[in-house]
Amino acid sequence: MRFFRDDRGVAAVEMALVAPFLILGLLLMLDVGIAVKERMDLDHSTRSGAQAAMANVNEAQQIADLVTASTNGAPGVTVSVVKTCSCGSVAVQCTSWCSAKVPPSVFLDISASKPHAGFLLPVFTLESETHVQIR
Repeated sequence: MRFFRDDRGVAAVEMALVAPFLILGLLLMLDVGIAVKERMDLDHSTRSGAQAAMANVNEAQQIADLVTASTNGAPGVTVSVVKTCSCGSVAVQCTSWCSAKVPPSVFLDISASKPHAGFLLPVFTLESETHVQIR
């Protein structure tokens, strides 16, 4: 009977029961934090491409190379730069003019994506996109 009334070691047993949940929560927070940082890095890379476009770098391949270089060799990064032109709300070829004196508006869609494989989270794709008007 004295064994059942003894409360020594109860804290150790409670800690042993709660510790797996605490460790799981810690790993999940770490995993989400790493994913958020990688997404912020992708955002920084696409913004560097937008900044280059605003500094008069108009070739899509040069901007894509710059965005790729700004990822510091992160594995699995896919970069896409699409140049579109429009006259008002109508899409046109970039070589044609809207009228005799009005050139078309030129837009660049800069996007980067990367797969993220975490400790507990399933594999998913991180994406970042920037839309820039250069004229």
